[in-house]
Amino acid sequence: MIRRRRSTLPRRVAAALTALVLLLVTSCSPALPTDGPVGTSAPDSDGDFNLAPQVFPPQPDASAAQIVHGFIRAGANARDDYAVAREFMDPEAAREWRPDGRTLVYSSEPTVLLSGEDTWTAQFQVEQVIDSSGILTRLPEESAEVMDFTVEEIDGQWRITDAPDGTMLLDGTFEQVFQAHTLYYFDPQLRYAVPDQRWFLNRPGISSQIVGALLAGPAPYLEPAVVSAFPDGAELERATVPVDEGTATVDLAPEQVADAEPAERALMQEQLDLALMSLSSVRDVEITVEQRELEIPVSPDLPEEDRLDIEDSPEVDPTQVGIEDGTLRRQNDQVTLSIGSLPDISDLDPQDPAVPNDSPDVFAFLNGEADVLYHLRPERAPDPVLEADNLTRPSMDNFGWTWTASAEGDESTVHALAYDESLEPGQAEVSADWLENRTITSLRIAQDGARAAMILDDDGERGLYVAGVIRDSTGIPRGLGQPMRVQTSVDLEEVRWQGSDALYVWASSEDDAMTPERVTLTGSSGVERPLLGLLNLSAGEGQSNVFAETVEVPFQNLSGGGTWVASDGVEIRDLAYPG
Repeated sequence: MIRRRRSTLPRRVAAALTALVLLLVTSCSPALPTDGPVGTSAPDSDGDFNLAPQVFPPQPDASAAQIVHGFIRAGANARDDYAVAREFMDPEAAREWRPDGRTLVYSSEPTVLLSGEDTWTAQFQVEQVIDSSGILTRLPEESAEVMDFTVEEIDGQWRITDAPDGTMLLDGTFEQVFQAHTLYYFDPQLRYAVPDQRWFLNRPGISSQIVGALLAGPAPYLEPAVVSAFPDGAELERATVPVDEGTATVDLAPEQVADAEPAERALMQEQLDLALMSLSSVRDVEITVEQRELEIPVSPDLPEEDRLDIEDSPEVDPTQVGIEDGTLRRQNDQVTLSIGSLPDISDLDPQDPAVPNDSPDVFAFLNGEADVLYHLRPERAPDPVLEADNLTRPSMDNFGWTWTASAEGDESTVHALAYDESLEPGQAEVSADWLENRTITSLRIAQDGARAAMILDDDGERGLYVAGVIRDSTGIPRGLGQPMRVQTSVDLEEVRWQGSDALYVWASSEDDAMTPERVTLTGSSGVERPLLGLLNLSAGEGQSNVFAETVEVPFQNLSGGGTWVASDGVEIRDLAYPG
């Protein structure tokens, strides 16, 4: 488990970091660097790593095609800096080849053909690509890539004299060679640690890969939405992050960090702790600059008003909100609770209710035509805050805003309406240029407020996407960054967050059996049993219970064994966890 620490950060540091977001809102996000401070790492002293797949050196008198095939297979074993793979190359090419550039994961044995006098071409059916910072991109089905290899006869033996940087892995060995890991950055107001899922080689020195990627910055889809404790240009003084008796030592170059304020140093410590202490070999993290220990302040040393808690795994309240006989109700497990002092809204035919996790006395819902969004409070008439066509179920973040999307023709608009009445203006313009000719069927904001999950319809083709939420220094939503597609395998219409990196997706039907799917941002997925007449699914971050509503049965609970269990006697419908 990740250890949660209490950050002790003066508010001026938060202000300085959030100011970075103003620059990001008005500028394009640069691509993540493809090189950086990660280098050959010294082994961790107490790491526990999987054995690399067995690979074989070149055989005497092997043909040129066999040499190319052998080199490709040998890329699965990173021992001794890919020593076996380098045996298939002449000495100069072996020195110049950079295996850590990227990793291409292919699904079947590549076709290798002679394409020139000394050139052999390999064609791969590619499933996914992992770049030098551990960012995994899943490619569309039937994606192909062609690579050229120059092969020459040297002392009577064929050897590769030029090869593309990076390695190639058969999909069956990918998870044996790579390990999923989570980096963390921060929302601009320093309330939440925002996860950034990566994949790293599962070998001694993984701590060096993790820190190098952390310093290089967040994944492109997150970059405009989060901040880092480390300034641009921060890098390791030594390319390794050794682990000795459970302590990982991060030695930083002095140029960017030596003059950091005490509170900035505390935030650096927090970010490194979150990144490294999930490794079984790491129990403590020490920061040094040119091998001299960097002083990190502790909580009692700072005034109470300057302390700030950062949540790394936010959880929603288990109490849900739903509708029964045209009235909003709460439900905890299978116990239905009335909500006092709410006005009668039955004439509005309410649907799609929502409630924020941090303000349980304000609600949102749509009318029966899904063209008016209301805010609702005790002892007050319902407040129509937005009129637009084809509104999606509202999602209420922890920063005072209700989110929804409307659709007119083949294009959607994202709306943010302030449920916190102290916020000005009460409605924010949320830009998303990439929405042109696309519609949103479902939009959900994560508890950290920095990520939005969406089902996008692009001329009939639907996909699950996650985008960074861009806010200004006061927390007002200003835009959605370029989205990242997440691979799914079922029909899509709706999405819900179920964990900091987990989502449920499904499509509704009154007549057919539909299959919900749980997917993660690291790429794993699992489909649940199909449900006939599936109408709605309620899932919440940090909550293991998932509820599904069908035409015949109001709600069924997905038990720990993966079985849907009918909730007898419950008449509440349209349930939703906070968020």
